[in-house]
Amino acid sequence: MTEETARIEVCAPERDGPTLSWPGKRLCARVDVPSLHTVESFGATNDAPNLLLHGDNLCSLAWLLANGYRGQIRLIYIDPPFDSDGDYTSANRLRGQRGEVFGSRVQYRDRRQDGDYLQFMAERLLLLKELLHPDGTLWLHCDHRASTRLQLLLEEIFGAECYLNTIAWRSQVARGAKVHARFFPRSTHSIHIFAATAQAEPTWHPPRREIEMTRAEAAAQFMEDERGFFRTSHPGSYRFETLVQLHAQGRIYAPHGGDVVIDEANRRVYASNGGNIGVKYYVEQRGRDRFIVTRAVDNLWDDIPGLGTIPSEDVNYPTQKTEGLLQRILGTASEPGDWVLDAFAGSGTSVAVANKLARRWIGCDDNWGSIRTTAGRIYRANSVVPFEIRRQDGHPAPPNSITASVHTHHADGILHISVDDVRSAAVLLHLSTPLVDWRTGVQSIAVDPAYDGVVFRPQVVDAPAGRKTLVTGEYSLPMTQNGVVAVQIVDVMGNEVVLVE
Repeated sequence: MTEETARIEVCAPERDGPTLSWPGKRLCARVDVPSLHTVESFGATNDAPNLLLHGDNLCSLAWLLANGYRGQIRLIYIDPPFDSDGDYTSANRLRGQRGEVFGSRVQYRDRRQDGDYLQFMAERLLLLKELLHPDGTLWLHCDHRASTRLQLLLEEIFGAECYLNTIAWRSQVARGAKVHARFFPRSTHSIHIFAATAQAEPTWHPPRREIEMTRAEAAAQFMEDERGFFRTSHPGSYRFETLVQLHAQGRIYAPHGGDVVIDEANRRVYASNGGNIGVKYYVEQRGRDRFIVTRAVDNLWDDIPGLGTIPSEDVNYPTQKTEGLLQRILGTASEPGDWVLDAFAGSGTSVAVANKLARRWIGCDDNWGSIRTTAGRIYRANSVVPFEIRRQDGHPAPPNSITASVHTHHADGILHISVDDVRSAAVLLHLSTPLVDWRTGVQSIAVDPAYDGVVFRPQVVDAPAGRKTLVTGEYSLPMTQNGVVAVQIVDVMGNEVVLVE
């Protein structure tokens, strides 16, 4: 790294209009670029790999700016802390049918002094703007606690003219005690969308929403003729020739039981019994009793459920967002092959969806639990792309309190690995009774058959989805020239170890 790139400095330009004020306000970010070393690598590639960056995300963003990513990110989605003054925990839960819970662990703390939150966000937004492609967009996810202040902060950094919209996402439906909340239940989140510049032509694919109806539901909302259910719309500025063509297709409607009259002499199309003609738009029928209506999507998203109604997606990480939300965002504002960045990766939903949609991706987080959770989601994908986990120098590795019995043998060019009797001191300390099956205390097992002692390169990853499935403990793979076999074991509390055979 050269002296010129040893520090990144970015300041917001002076702007007219309203501004925010807070103690110690500085709309400048001066960040020393850290060294990042690769700790895990999956799949060989000559191209820039997808990345999970472990460490302070401000430093990770500075590293990206110093290493060729400036102006390269087509879509930035961030779900930062909400300035909630709270701690966010994950349950310690054994795997298997019973899945006993034994306490919890803090994944991250959202606690800052007055003004520190806005300074924290300002510095990161300054660097994120530099990473954004000229035709890219930034989507900032927040809730009622900081939504207004964050929009004003974004306008100071990006410019008010770069503001595109704010999505109101119904993340939950009020129920239980929340139904009686004072001044109405809070059931929505906000997602502010900003373009990189006022001159940008952002990538944009307007999403469409499909609504499924039964025959009875369709009959209650639409008219029906021999071709099916339909709605009508005023013809507006359609030319005479277009209306004649639509009539030939059976798509002009005459109200009051009238007929459609084609007046060639006066170049008019009208209804014989009065009223305005309409253009018919038919409802799509799929199957005997399924009818699909397609609607435009506006900035109220009440058709994408929150995690509470999709427990199958739950990865036991607080504040997790659903894949449907990120699929809509990424599908709208990026193309396959585009770089997508999430500087607050959390549970890894954005990265997992980017991987499924063939986007290139970068995820950053200060919490190793986030990095490991995200990596697990990628490993479980049907199509796993090359990626690396890199850690900032000086950032602590996860705690190690695990022992296990590992045996290997070779037969007919195949390496067989057997893992047994895994014991995690941290897990056993919290349990009142011993484990009946050691596998219930293990989150994942991975095998690197040619470990170099520096970078763990798994060839087999056993990271079961859901809560009930257990690791197998028995693995086979082709032999390699380097005979150093390493087995990585992660327990259900997030502790892990690499054992070398």
